Amino acid sequence: MAKKDFFKEATLAEIKKKSIVDMPIQFLPQYAYASINSFLPTLRSDYDSDRKFMKHGPEVKLKRVYTIKDAVEQLKTPVQLREEAFNSISDPFFCGYSFMPIGRDKRKRKVALIECLEGARIFAYMNKNSDKSEKSIIKPYSDAQRVRKDGAEVFARIPSRDKRQKTIDLKLTSVPIIDSPEKYAIALNIGSDHSCPSKRFNIRYKYIDDKESSGVVNMCAHEIATYLALIQQEWNENKNIIPLQMCQFAIPTQFTVDYYLKLNNNVLVDDPKISGKDKLRKPRRAEKEMLLWALVKEFGHDKTFFSRASRDGDIANYKWK
Repeated sequence: MAKKDFFKEATLAEIKKKSIVDMPIQFLPQYAYASINSFLPTLRSDYDSDRKFMKHGPEVKLKRVYTIKDAVEQLKTPVQLREEAFNSISDPFFCGYSFMPIGRDKRKRKVALIECLEGARIFAYMNKNSDKSEKSIIKPYSDAQRVRKDGAEVFARIPSRDKRQKTIDLKLTSVPIIDSPEKYAIALNIGSDHSCPSKRFNIRYKYIDDKESSGVVNMCAHEIATYLALIQQEWNENKNIIPLQMCQFAIPTQFTVDYYLKLNNNVLVDDPKISGKDKLRKPRRAEKEMLLWALVKEFGHDKTFFSRASRDGDIANYKWK
């Protein structure tokens, strides 16, 4: 995919031109890069590739509830559940976090931290871009009586990251937008009709000894960006805080955005398995995901994925360049 300028990252050759230094990733200056060792968890021999780990690797599981009654009585928002789960991890070897819906749809929702970062980046682009042909549309349908129990549907047109495509259309379903006891269950059932390549070809079968089914809804950056735009619109136009309160997506801080940009632009992996004289390559998706979890483990949930306006400002104004 040929990315638009806002989403471009340094190439391998460009990174190699920088000065190599030995320091933690979060402290790397723009003119330098760090070389790290290749790693992939050996929790199972099946994790022999980046793709397999992202499909079958361990997940940070948010506390499960199995009935609407349990969800309402728990009275914990998604961010509170993420805080509990994120702060309890003992290693960084995760492919994302997950939560389970309530009702007929038994497909687990899975969210990679990388998608949270990319969703925030698309959202920032939506706010900074002045190209009228890429103008975003967020249109919630929340007037029906069933919205209180089933959530709203939200039609969206958002910019694509691909130079060859202006916009992407999608529809979010089961979106909490009304303040009702059912909002706790509605948020767990969030989904969409979206099917970008990263979702369409993410075919996954569970191992025979796993308790949860193979059916998984992998939430992607486009859906996350749409939800962030809905949060912004509902607050600005209606002073409605419910979409933010019930957001199932980890919203990164500027601290984490800075770290993620360094993973993409200032880090190389020393991999003896690849060809080439220096054996260096850019980090792969699974490695970046685990490095993000390593950041969470070291600094905790609030510094990495709890964006408070008083500390970080509006996420639409984060620095991505």
